[in-house]
Amino acid sequence: MDKLYYTPREVAEALAVSDDAVLDLIDRGELPALRVSPRIIRIPIAAFDLWREGFRPKRRRVGIRPSTRKVVIGADEDLAERVHVIRR
Repeated sequence: MDKLYYTPREVAEALAVSDDAVLDLIDRGELPALRVSPRIIRIPIAAFDLWREGFRPKRRRVGIRPSTRKVVIGADEDLAERVHVIRR
């Protein structure tokens, strides 16, 4: 099975820089990477090859903002008819 990911150390060796320099590129969002756990980072080989050719990914920011419309639960819904349950 072919390898899909590089470690930061492998990328550092390929670029002839330190491991910290690679981690800094990842933290700034310049080098695409996946954080597998708090301590494990992997760089997809395909993304690294594109990055070396000059492609720079756009960093996406995800934010949560308040709703712009008022949400009323149950609005415009008919109430269900009361069902009599016979218990035995």
